[in-house]
Amino acid sequence: MAFGVYFSLTSHPKEINLHGKGITCKQTNTLIKMWIFTLLFWFSLGEVAEPMIGSEDPTVPQGVPIYYIEPEENSYIIKSKPVEIKCKAYPAMRINFKCAGQWIKPQSHTNLEILDSATGIKYLETSIQVTKGDVESYYRLDGYWCECTAWNIFSDASVSLSAKSRKGRIHIAYLNKNFEREPISVAAEIESPVQLLCLPPDGLPPPEVFWLKDGEPVDVSTDVNYIISNEGNLIINQARLSNMGNYTCGAQNVARRRTSGSATVTVYVNGGWSTWSMWSDCNSRCGKGLQRRSRTCTNPTPLNGGTECPGISSQRVPCTTVCPVNGIWSTWSSWSTCSPDCKHHRRRLCDNPSPQNNGRFCHGNDLDTTNCTGGQCRDPIYAEDSDGSGGKVFKQAKEAQNIAMYVGLFVAIAIFVTVLALIIILIRRRNQNRELNLPYSNPEEKKLNKNDQEKLSMQPDLTQTVVTIRNNHTDSPNNNTNNSTPVKVPLFNGHENSGTLPSVKYANHVNNENKPLLIDPPHTLTDSTEKLPLPRKSDSDNSIKSGNSSRPQSVYDSDGHRLSVISCQLPSNIDLENIAWGNITHTGGRLQIPESGVFLTIPEGAIKKGNTEEIFVAVCRDDKDRPKLTDTQTMLSPVVLIGPQGLALKKPLVLTVQHSASLKHGQWMVSIYNSDTPYDDPPQWQKHVTLGQETLNTTIYCQFDNSNCHVMTDHLSRYAIIGESSGSGNLKSTKLLRLAAFAPAQYSSVDYNIRVYVVDDNIDALEGVMQEERKLGGRLLDKPKQIMFQYGGNNLCLSIEDLGPGWRSRLAASYQEIPFRHIWSGNHTNLHCSFTIERLDVTQDMITCKIQVYQKSVMANRQVIQIICNLKENNITGQQYGSLKTAPRNSAVNSNSNSRSGSLVLLDPKTFRITGSAKHQLCAILDQPNARGNDWRLLAQHLNVDRYINYFATKASPTEHILDLFEARHTEETAVTDLMNMLRIMGRNDAVAVLEKEMGPWL
Repeated sequence: MAFGVYFSLTSHPKEINLHGKGITCKQTNTLIKMWIFTLLFWFSLGEVAEPMIGSEDPTVPQGVPIYYIEPEENSYIIKSKPVEIKCKAYPAMRINFKCAGQWIKPQSHTNLEILDSATGIKYLETSIQVTKGDVESYYRLDGYWCECTAWNIFSDASVSLSAKSRKGRIHIAYLNKNFEREPISVAAEIESPVQLLCLPPDGLPPPEVFWLKDGEPVDVSTDVNYIISNEGNLIINQARLSNMGNYTCGAQNVARRRTSGSATVTVYVNGGWSTWSMWSDCNSRCGKGLQRRSRTCTNPTPLNGGTECPGISSQRVPCTTVCPVNGIWSTWSSWSTCSPDCKHHRRRLCDNPSPQNNGRFCHGNDLDTTNCTGGQCRDPIYAEDSDGSGGKVFKQAKEAQNIAMYVGLFVAIAIFVTVLALIIILIRRRNQNRELNLPYSNPEEKKLNKNDQEKLSMQPDLTQTVVTIRNNHTDSPNNNTNNSTPVKVPLFNGHENSGTLPSVKYANHVNNENKPLLIDPPHTLTDSTEKLPLPRKSDSDNSIKSGNSSRPQSVYDSDGHRLSVISCQLPSNIDLENIAWGNITHTGGRLQIPESGVFLTIPEGAIKKGNTEEIFVAVCRDDKDRPKLTDTQTMLSPVVLIGPQGLALKKPLVLTVQHSASLKHGQWMVSIYNSDTPYDDPPQWQKHVTLGQETLNTTIYCQFDNSNCHVMTDHLSRYAIIGESSGSGNLKSTKLLRLAAFAPAQYSSVDYNIRVYVVDDNIDALEGVMQEERKLGGRLLDKPKQIMFQYGGNNLCLSIEDLGPGWRSRLAASYQEIPFRHIWSGNHTNLHCSFTIERLDVTQDMITCKIQVYQKSVMANRQVIQIICNLKENNITGQQYGSLKTAPRNSAVNSNSNSRSGSLVLLDPKTFRITGSAKHQLCAILDQPNARGNDWRLLAQHLNVDRYINYFATKASPTEHILDLFEARHTEETAVTDLMNMLRIMGRNDAVAVLEKEMGPWL
């Protein structure tokens, strides 16, 4: 206090000290009351007593006060009812409140001493009441607030001990009456999604949205068919008849509970036809009539206003019934001779006319028998012939039957003997042939012997060149090292052993230049002796740069064994140059396969905090890994494998691949396929989703840009993008291809072979060709050219033209065609055809020509490959294109690898443009929906990722997933600046301020 007086009170006051003077009085209640009235006087003046310092009583607790209860960060006054602000501390002699910068008078305090019976500690609890008037009378922007100050004594009079609590904000709770947006009635077809929109009224604290169906709460935890988005909308995943009813949107906070008007959800069922019945019989028994068949609209029956079945319920077709023809007897035949039993017969036939078309058969018998009369009966044994010769007819007939039996038996025996003789002769000849044949140790020797006999009759080919090729040992896991002797492989007609040579079928005569050559898909040659030597890389080329700790230069040790645990799980047919992997923590990172255009972005928070997971991404270039396509489907991307399988993620990853679809030409129907089979098993591909047909059950989101496809998924497996043409005429889809021409580094003095590859227009497809040609020792003749290939069944034509002097096209094969289906829906990589040119002048070392490539009936899609080569100098104009990339088609994501420095690349997580702190603040700002609509929905619209916005609406933080996709799509330096400009256009300066504060170094 102002007098500098301090006092000490215990449970049994015995001593009062004034300025150090010892005045001792027992039970001096009068003096104590005087000091109490003095304190109340100073409090009445609006001041607060200074801390009391300097007690020598050992029973008084010492030390700085510690708070056990502090003011809540946000307290609300409900319906003019004062709110209680409470503080509890120990050790403390008193607690004072300061609200809105002013000390609260002690009269407003409520003090309570609480004794803990277990510990014997006496806590001091002080509270005040804040009214609605107190808050309304405060007009500053920071809002009305209160804090506590706890005081305690200390034996050293020079030290004042006090502690402040945190500030607690006091608000007046309210909830407006009118909803910003109320749900409206909707009718939906059964099994289709339904969305009821609701934007709650403004309130403090922000109200919580709930839904009622027919007055009962909608429980989204028990019924998975219901989803309440973070902005309050009710989503019915698949509408069923049980979902029909009146739905009411509700909002509630501590102040009030409001409900909107009801909206009726009607689920209708469109009618469907049953199957057609069988055709009825023709209603006419003779001549023209009608046949009928019918169907009913009961599969299903229309319900709740559903449309009736389109079309007719019955069909009638004309029919003709052939009239029936009743049979009529012919005339009787003449009587037969009299039989031994003294009877003779006559017959008639029912053929005048015969019964037809279900006509009635003739009525009566066809045989008439009567007794012989007029002396016609004869003795059966000694009956004479009709001419009166008197021979014994019956006996002779019996003898004739016996002779016929004997003749038949003799013929049967003769046939049996003949067949038996033929079998014996064949067996003897077979045994003689076995004795004459030379023995071979195996079938291959027999085949070689046969070939040698054929070669003896062949004329020698003086143009044949023999090149010695040694076995090449590479680091691919598919190659088995084998020390074999050099093999001499003849190069017939100038064709190099390229590993994938096409077989050529002539459409007509060989010597006709106007007839096309149809090229079948290439057949892979697996023999390692047929490959040209592969130049070894220098040690400097094997260095690997990583944002994390240094890694070995290869996942193989000196013995060829894999060093990484995760690499042991990879498919054995994937080359190391096609894999990227790394140890990823909670902070995330980005994996990139060099020269492939394939990225895998692992955002922050995808891996559980404290865990480290080894994640890899690989490109599968083997033909067996590709999906089998129909005639209308085509591959738009490489097959990409993400692993390991079964890894549980906290949020989706973003896979970025290049595609070869031209979105400017025609219409596409794009689908994402995946396969979950084990790595070394043949993949079983299944359609995961078709773009534009997503539902709330779809677990991935696909962003299809001009040249890149970004797939957000938390499921690690094989992925491929497949497209189909959905347009006709001028809207037929168009695919972009790349043409690359190569020639061998080793060539004969007579022939020169040119290989022209036709691959998809993406970095990975072209890099696959480059890798294959590097193994074969091939060289690039001209910069790869882009060509458009339209759906419609027209073949791709290639012709070699303008050959320089001293050269000509061999075998008249200057024009070739690649069938449409081999390019569009073929299942082969590195598709190519070959041109062989023949040297006429041995002094001519310069080769000049051009190869025209175009699609039949689409002459506008034409490309020219220009070839200029000096064989003597061994200099090819195109060899500077040893490492190539395709030009991006207006995309922000490009490959940033400028050298082939290895296949294991892990980018530093710091390459993320937006820090984790800034992202969390942006989520807190933009996740909350508002009436202006400039929240995360408008952000998705500005970033062009609103194609299927329900994917983000079902997430706990839509903004976080949108920004993760933004990081994967935009890696340019100006990405954050562009994002800030978008936020300014949206009118969210608060979000701009967060980026300016957190992202200063990037700007």
